[in-house]
Amino acid sequence: MKDHKEQNELQDQQEQHKQRETVSLGRGKIIRYGGAALAVVVLAILGVVFLYSPDINVPGDYRSIQEAIDAAGDGDVIVVEPGVYYERLDFLGKNITVRSTNPDDPEIVAETIIDGRRRGSVVTFQNGESENAVLEGLTITGGAGTRKTLTHEHEGEEVVNEGFFGGGILIDAGSSPTITGNVITDNAVDLDGGGIAIIDGSNPVITNNTIENNAAYNGGGISVWKSNPTIENNSFQENRARYMGGAFLVDFESTPSVTGNDIQENRATSGGGMAIWHSDPVITGNTLHKNSAIWFGGGIAIFDGTPVIENNDVSRNSATNNGGGIAVAEGSAPMISMNTIIRNYSEENGGGIAVLEESEGEILDNTITDNVVLLGGGGIFVKESSPLIEGNNLTGNLVQQDGGGLAILTNSSPLVLNNVIDENQAGRAGGGLVVGEESSPVVETNTISGNKASVGGGMIVQNSSITVEGNTISDNRAEAGSGGGIILVQESTGTIENNTFSGNFAVELGGGVVVDEGCTARLRNNDFVENEAEIGGAYFGLGEESIDLSDPDDNSYSGNIPDDVEGEDAEEEDAGEDE
Repeated sequence: MKDHKEQNELQDQQEQHKQRETVSLGRGKIIRYGGAALAVVVLAILGVVFLYSPDINVPGDYRSIQEAIDAAGDGDVIVVEPGVYYERLDFLGKNITVRSTNPDDPEIVAETIIDGRRRGSVVTFQNGESENAVLEGLTITGGAGTRKTLTHEHEGEEVVNEGFFGGGILIDAGSSPTITGNVITDNAVDLDGGGIAIIDGSNPVITNNTIENNAAYNGGGISVWKSNPTIENNSFQENRARYMGGAFLVDFESTPSVTGNDIQENRATSGGGMAIWHSDPVITGNTLHKNSAIWFGGGIAIFDGTPVIENNDVSRNSATNNGGGIAVAEGSAPMISMNTIIRNYSEENGGGIAVLEESEGEILDNTITDNVVLLGGGGIFVKESSPLIEGNNLTGNLVQQDGGGLAILTNSSPLVLNNVIDENQAGRAGGGLVVGEESSPVVETNTISGNKASVGGGMIVQNSSITVEGNTISDNRAEAGSGGGIILVQESTGTIENNTFSGNFAVELGGGVVVDEGCTARLRNNDFVENEAEIGGAYFGLGEESIDLSDPDDNSYSGNIPDDVEGEDAEEEDAGEDE
């Protein structure tokens, strides 16, 4: 009896073992007990596993984007289907992503629109969001900004800015989101940041966006205040500012990195492309074309700042006054280096660059060519300032009046070193350079050649003191007057040493050098070779003390026409010999 019972229990165990099969799935096992219903349940579970998506979909899961944000947690991705969403978004301090279904498809981006209906900022980051808060692949439009009051102290005075900021996007209070691949268009505010305002210690990354047709008082596209964003590889088109910074304004103690942006056809009263005030941004590798301003800087305007402006293409910009390409003012000291500054235009003061108002800084190794101005400095204009101008190529610039390549005026004392100043043209005086109004520059080791003017083909110095040393001054032409190489007028003084004057031409006096009555030039150890004028092939001095030579004369002369040396002293000596 006992054996029979044990045998039955063993058979039951074997049958149960057969029904109890295991199948591997991934890293675990599903235990199937042999029932069909159980198999259906398992398959249903598998379907849920494989169909599950971690994204939150709008309008699939939530009717509005803000409802999805409200429900989301850090790390969530909200995917927005194409359509027009009339709402305004606040990320609420959450490090989430809000994006279109395909941020890499321009058509999807254009069809996925968040329209603020002019009721405030369209998107707001104001609760310390990090770079992991991402806005991507959307069109942001219809923004009117958020009212803010910003105060700071400058030079002992409190400055208050009160108005609406950030029409399209407001980034505030130390927030640092990532804004990438969006179209930010047709937003407007009455104060700063028509497209985006970045304020109060915020450090976002703004990359690969199209920012176009936005408007503001300052910073039509973007404004930055006391913040340090990265602004990289964006397109700024047709933004406008009533005051400063058509594309963007860098304002008050900000140090953004601005790299690789395409900035075209923006406009402002000052800084058609960008304006910088009391800040130290690094501006590198950008293209600034066809931007326009009225007062300062068709391309870039710098006020009271020390930015680095490097490796940019600044071309075809215009300003009614002060720097068709770049304007430097209010005691600024920028580093402007290795830029291409071509075919910019200003009616007055610097077709390429204007340096004004006790500014300094360094202008190094730039290509400054084919710029045009009506009055004052086709390539560079300097007034009441003393920058270092070194290693630049100033070629083919044009001024209707004075200073085809470079104008140095009004108590300015720049160092002009190692530049190529050639093929520039002035309608009146100073094809290469004009120096005037009690200025005292040092012009050293430059090549000044092929320049043209009515008077002073290479250079004219008026009521100033100049040091000209170690230069090659060649093939310049005074096509209607005197001073093929250099002319000094109006009580000017010059120390002219160790230069080579060759092939210069003047219709009237002084193929190489002319020194007017009441002026004095100290000529030491210069080479005068094949210069030509009607009188005084090498030089001509009016007045007994106009030319100061060593005794014996240490200058050299060869092939000058008609004479190697001519002047009133020489004429008197010739008359004495005839008697």
